[in-house]
Amino acid sequence: MVELPGSYPFADDLRAVLFCDFDGTLTLADIGTTLLRRYSSRAQELEQRLQQCQLSVLEYYRQAIQELPPELTPEEIAAFAQTIGLRPYVRELIAYCHHQGIGVAIVSDGFDAYILPLLAAVELTELPIACNRLKWSYSRLRAEFPWAYESCQETCPSPYPCAACKRAALLSWTPPELPILYVGDGLSDLCPAYYADFVFARGELAKWCQQQGIGFFPYESLFDVRRTIDSLLHHRRLSPRYLPRQRRYQGWVAE
Repeated sequence: MVELPGSYPFADDLRAVLFCDFDGTLTLADIGTTLLRRYSSRAQELEQRLQQCQLSVLEYYRQAIQELPPELTPEEIAAFAQTIGLRPYVRELIAYCHHQGIGVAIVSDGFDAYILPLLAAVELTELPIACNRLKWSYSRLRAEFPWAYESCQETCPSPYPCAACKRAALLSWTPPELPILYVGDGLSDLCPAYYADFVFARGELAKWCQQQGIGFFPYESLFDVRRTIDSLLHHRRLSPRYLPRQRRYQGWVAE
């Protein structure tokens, strides 16, 4: 379920909240990037300009989506996403967290047009999601960015600040007393990982955490994440940590 800023999607009796990136973390590859490369005639050129800091992620998305063919339907996007699919153990990880009283949310710089069908296929339609949106209007596609924040563009540690500010969802959806867990793999995950108490990282996120001296749990599969959470619970270590909590407090004040 795609949530808008100002919402609060969780119950009051949670013991922690787990935030998950989507593309490349819950999926086998970055669906958004692959989709635009497949259907947008200028995607490669615009990616190069993004990497050279000539475009923001917002502008990259706007221009790439303008080049999508008008006949591209929601059903075709959903079918394309299914060719990539979710990683093994997504449903089991989320079920385990819910059983343990841990809320789960998805924070993504991707689009609802492929996130929602993939989750629906495994009966996870009730998960709160903060992401960008695709709308069909007069046979044309346009992007909407309800989670775009100017402050994020100015302070994000990523070289490519997100169009959907993951930090905003993380800060607004988590009560101050609860620990935050974060699972990610890419450059769009740097900012939320900075505010999380427990970080599960691979890929670019793991490299950045090592460079910044931020502790993290490496993982290869989502089963690794579940096993580590189980260990944290068993040893009663699932509690807020001082530095991330201070960073969250400063983030709340700044927002």
